[in-house]
Amino acid sequence: MFTYIGYRLLELFVILLPYPLAYIIASEGARLWFATGSNVNYIKKNISIVLKKDIDDPEVHRIAKKIFINWGKNIADFLKHKVVSGEKLKQRVKLEGLENLRKGLEKGRGVVIFSCHIGNFEWAASRIGVEGYNIWGVFLFRKSERTNKFFESNRLSKGFLTIYTNRLHHIFRHLKNNEIVAVPLDWDSTGKAARPFDFFGRKAGLPTGALQIALRSGAVLIPCFIWRDGKYTHHQVIGEPVELELSGEKEDLIEKNMKKIIPIMEKYIREHIVEWELFHNIWID
Repeated sequence: MFTYIGYRLLELFVILLPYPLAYIIASEGARLWFATGSNVNYIKKNISIVLKKDIDDPEVHRIAKKIFINWGKNIADFLKHKVVSGEKLKQRVKLEGLENLRKGLEKGRGVVIFSCHIGNFEWAASRIGVEGYNIWGVFLFRKSERTNKFFESNRLSKGFLTIYTNRLHHIFRHLKNNEIVAVPLDWDSTGKAARPFDFFGRKAGLPTGALQIALRSGAVLIPCFIWRDGKYTHHQVIGEPVELELSGEKEDLIEKNMKKIIPIMEKYIREHIVEWELFHNIWID
């Protein structure tokens, strides 16, 4: 109850603020969070491995702080979600590659989008939703039903629908209806499905859910990434479908196809490292 009330009060506060002031407060709040040291080492470790720098390098510290600030701005965006119209969202997020999504859906078996925790990924899915597509995202189920409803309604205001990790079997029904399911591939939120893969020259525990769903359902697997390209604007790319290997044993198929997927993830993470907002340790030391 208290968590839900807190979210609603924070949402009301942010909605009442002009956007520039909301971003200033969000940025200062992120700086304070960074100063506490909470989750900072996770972010610094991610950066140091990607850039092959020491974790105490000043450049790693600078990028880590920038990631926290970008994350704070993303939170402000989400809390203002209901008052940002679909047309305004289209202006804020330049979408490239929509034809790849259309072609994927022409096959009639649905589309599985894979991405990473780069940029405002909530807005990325919502940007597709305001184009009129049914798009579902996979999220952790919170203990508070009212808190779940708060997040659901915020997403739903732009056509972004929610699937919880305890109801993943529903995914196949949505794909059978030729809908879209978005699944991150840089962190296993359940803590059960990660497998070791080479990632930026190190072993990391990465989930294979998006791939396995595509293989099992016959859905088209497509990458999608978003990043900031201005103070209030974003650039979003929907890539071409991954040509999946379909013949062979299950474990071999997972290994072969993840080798096609991982370089795509690495490319976008490397290019937009200041927005890789992954506050978890995925590395197998």
